[in-house]
Amino acid sequence: MREKIGVIFGGRSVEHEISILTAYQAIEALDKSKFTPIPIYIRRDGRWFYVNSLRLSDFKKQYPSLQKKRQFWTKSLFTKELAGLDVAMPLIHGTYGEDGTLQGLLELADIPYVGSGVMSSALGMDKVIMKAVFRGLGLPVVDYCWVKKAEWKEEGEAVIERIEQKIPYPLFVKPANLGSSIGINKAGSREDLVFALDVASSYDLKMIVEKAVSPVVEINCAVLGEKKPIASVCEQPVSWKTFLDYDDKYATGGKAKGMKGLARKVPAEIPEEMAKRIQDMAITAFFGLDCRGVARIDFLVKQDQIYINEINTIPGSLSFYLWQKPMGITFTELLNRLIALAKEVYQEKKKLIYEYKGKIF
Repeated sequence: MREKIGVIFGGRSVEHEISILTAYQAIEALDKSKFTPIPIYIRRDGRWFYVNSLRLSDFKKQYPSLQKKRQFWTKSLFTKELAGLDVAMPLIHGTYGEDGTLQGLLELADIPYVGSGVMSSALGMDKVIMKAVFRGLGLPVVDYCWVKKAEWKEEGEAVIERIEQKIPYPLFVKPANLGSSIGINKAGSREDLVFALDVASSYDLKMIVEKAVSPVVEINCAVLGEKKPIASVCEQPVSWKTFLDYDDKYATGGKAKGMKGLARKVPAEIPEEMAKRIQDMAITAFFGLDCRGVARIDFLVKQDQIYINEINTIPGSLSFYLWQKPMGITFTELLNRLIALAKEVYQEKKKLIYEYKGKIF
């Protein structure tokens, strides 16, 4: 009997559309002789729906009507259908999917799921806490500081002065909990900084301000596994702008391609010794945050200096393109490994003690 794999996508995130692309790439690649994909779409307002079609073209046709439907899972149906899944595959990028919230729901529902757990997902989402952990692991990060939205709105002038004392121009301002380069701006002056903080604070309650490293090359590396994780080859995304923005990542290569459509050099055109250092740092970050499944770690390289930038615990397209041709691991095989690992971790947790019979009652 084929196992039921709940592919959960969409969600209350600015990366909603990218999640749809990743999910349908995964559905297409899933081994249908072993698994039955169950597409579970979460609308932008948080309502959950079954999607009958397994093809992206059909989902696109259904999309307008799905946004208008009032019917959604009742509590009893929701519990029953989720419990019927053999494994859940969360493929929501960003907030309410990649940040530990969905993972927490699946833990409470006692459902095996693909990818990192609650804590790892939360740490990997918050750029401020993430960088603090990276520093604790001895990994180099660029100079940074952070600001709460409330601080910015109530003490704007003081916030600007504090940032200018800590981080010289030019600098980058980013929402602390977001991906796909949304809400990011480079600031070369106080006027730019005010604009960048206004933009970032419209997406998150916390902003991170980072020193701009220049000239810089962006290098990415994926990691797969848990106890003995392995690193992929390094890739070098190609952009002719200051930094990779949303259009660079998703629109330029074709909307149906997601991250696999991004112009890139695989393997990256860097010395072998540098590639090895980046792979080792990627594994250190992955292991240090207690991640599992697959994640992509992004780096900034300036000459011989390597800075770790961030980790993506649910990367676009699951970074299958970094495993396919260079490593000989097809997207289908990648999914097989992720599902097997999810079941293995679930069974290990089952062996733990979760109750203690005291003498109070």
